[in-house]
Amino acid sequence: MTSEVSRLAHAVLFPVLETLDIDDRIARFLDNGGRSLLFGETGEEYVTGRMSEQRLKRETLDAWQDAIRTVTTRAGQLILAADADIAAVHRLQGVCAPLPSREAAQRMSGSELEQIVFEAACGVVDAGINLVLSPTADVLTGSNLWLEGRTLADDPETASRMVRSYVRGARRAGLKTTLKHFPGHPVLEGHPGTPEATVPSSLDELRAQWGAFRVGIEEGVSAVMMGPARFEAIQPVTAGSLSAALIALLREELEFGGLVMTCDIDHKATIGNRSLGDTTVDALVAGADLVLLSPKAVPHIDEIAVSIEKAVQNGKLDATRLDAAAAAVHRLADYHAV
Repeated sequence: MTSEVSRLAHAVLFPVLETLDIDDRIARFLDNGGRSLLFGETGEEYVTGRMSEQRLKRETLDAWQDAIRTVTTRAGQLILAADADIAAVHRLQGVCAPLPSREAAQRMSGSELEQIVFEAACGVVDAGINLVLSPTADVLTGSNLWLEGRTLADDPETASRMVRSYVRGARRAGLKTTLKHFPGHPVLEGHPGTPEATVPSSLDELRAQWGAFRVGIEEGVSAVMMGPARFEAIQPVTAGSLSAALIALLREELEFGGLVMTCDIDHKATIGNRSLGDTTVDALVAGADLVLLSPKAVPHIDEIAVSIEKAVQNGKLDATRLDAAAAAVHRLADYHAV
């Protein structure tokens, strides 16, 4: 029988599935207390922002609904997530109404964009997804190879307007939303896939670009994803997903009361030379509620859960912190938007 601590440990893990297939590992994860799944894309699809032709033919609306039915029959209400970005990848491309291009969306009025997002979100909900890892609230002020062309706009005012429209349109359809990637990456030296990826901006420079984050929180986003890069505004320099100071700013200064999730915990800029288990524990200790596991990390999900259990047993992770993180996940999994 799975212990209560083990069930809580599984509840705070967020594995990525590259297909709609539910294999034995994911079935066991759900049986052991997992409450969240992210239906992701391949690396090529992520880079190009388009689903492959093979996937578009295979993953019909019926296929989506069958997969969702399989997991909810097995585990009840879950956080079932996917990307649905205007300027980047739209995981349910071909299954629901399309989202506009970045340029087209920028030209729309707030009400026009809200309506288009609403129509797309209705299709996302019909497929069985209840949370999107969108919209992007980052605003770039300089070089950023990771996010260049993948943000909503290059100025805070336009980005804020678009975030407001996106969140409102999704909410009307009953779809929950996620802001990413706090505290913003206005300038990024390197790529999160390398250990050196660093945001050199001061805290004041970061704050100056928080308009879209503030608007999204005001409009009621359900989750915020922390950034994967290292931030020089925090000493010692720390990855956003592991920073207690940055999560505290999100909670206290921006008054965000929802679920805080990490970016891929195995991004080199985040994990460094640590193990997956140790990095996951560090994220939970810092205040993250849900830890995103990339397809490369998912095969290690059992040992990561054991690392969380051991951290509770040896006092590195306070049991009340794990309880609070799991409670945040349960609340979102059980919540029905109106």
